[in-house]
Amino acid sequence: MIFDPNESHQLTGTHAALYRESLGVMLDVFREALFDGSEDYVSIWSFGVTLFDELHWQQQLSLLLSVSRCALNGSGDPEEWNALEKASFYAVYRNVLSYLEIERDLERMDASEMDYTLGEGGLDLEDDDDDYDDYDEGGDEGEEDAQSWQELITAAYQEKCLREGLTPEEIEAYLRFTPDGDGDLQHWFSLLESLADQTLDDRDFEMAATLMDVDPEIATVIKTELGIQPDYFIATADEPSSEAVSEMFQELAQLAGVPVAGDLDDDVAPF
Repeated sequence: MIFDPNESHQLTGTHAALYRESLGVMLDVFREALFDGSEDYVSIWSFGVTLFDELHWQQQLSLLLSVSRCALNGSGDPEEWNALEKASFYAVYRNVLSYLEIERDLERMDASEMDYTLGEGGLDLEDDDDDYDDYDEGGDEGEEDAQSWQELITAAYQEKCLREGLTPEEIEAYLRFTPDGDGDLQHWFSLLESLADQTLDDRDFEMAATLMDVDPEIATVIKTELGIQPDYFIATADEPSSEAVSEMFQELAQLAGVPVAGDLDDDVAPF
């Protein structure tokens, strides 16, 4: 990928909406940590990027704020990001895939339970028609405007392709896929990778574990060949104070467009 130094790296349109949506649900993990109140809090949630997942949650929050300022406000230059910053940005996209995996598993569970119920003697919906009609007429406010992960990914990818000059027919060919038994995760993964590549110029941060374990002389040769700075993988992330963490969370919530939901100094969680 060739980067134009004069081109803005700020995400726009549905791509920005997809990023904000993922960032918003990531904040739920940090909200739990904030209300837990323990400095040693360890989340069981994995965002899918090893280099990012190995950090303390306070460091994760700080890095997410840095890269999100760039992605959503155009502040900073992703070409100057170190391995941790690239991994943090990529984690926002991998987080979407994690939710797609969860949705796939839930759908399988629902299908399995439905098969079991139907095997017990069938399902009679005739008497419940009025109840379903009432439910459809009411609905949740704003539900019609909500977009699924798949819809957001598709729309963001279409916008990207149109900017690159592809025809609607070419875009349709890229979006077309044959359903498989894995919930089509590979298809959505490839689209998410393409969207992330609009900002990331490489995936060298994924080599961190490998290069940290090999012989230093060999690692030096590999880094030199790839143009990787000697200290690229040993850069550390600052661990902010509790006061700074609270402010970071609120700024990230504003960037993501989600409510902070209560005073972060309160002892009672908002859920």
